Amino acid sequence: MLFPIFAVITLLEIYVLISVGDSIGSLSTIALVVITALIGSTLLKQQGWSTMAKAQNAAANGQTPAFEMLEGVVILVSGVLLLTPGFITDAVGLLGLIPFSRAYFVKRILSKNSAKVFTQKKSAFIHKAPSNAAQNNKKNDTIDGEFWED
Repeated sequence: MLFPIFAVITLLEIYVLISVGDSIGSLSTIALVVITALIGSTLLKQQGWSTMAKAQNAAANGQTPAFEMLEGVVILVSGVLLLTPGFITDAVGLLGLIPFSRAYFVKRILSKNSAKVFTQKKSAFIHKAPSNAAQNNKKNDTIDGEFWED
């Protein structure tokens, strides 16, 4: 499933690059690709640090930074798309770096995958509490050690 998507995107990128190169010239097309990569890398760095700060803030407040971690994944994928030469991948990569569209992507990922996670019939969560005898044995264990102070 992944290979046909990769092949189609690659062919579309080649077609768009040739069309743009035919319209504005090859040097202008190359310059445009380089400029979009520079703008994208600047946005990538800025949004990455911003998301890291939000995750640290959430962790400091005692919250799980799950949303920020998923935003980090979207930023990572966007960075890879921006490093790939082409206008289609750059456009999708830039959408992943814009905060409101990135939040849309994360919410979409969560809504599609939450049903799969919580409705799996074959998975089981088993938590076995230690018995009282095992707890009593742990309390009576003596750990021997030595300590030196220089």
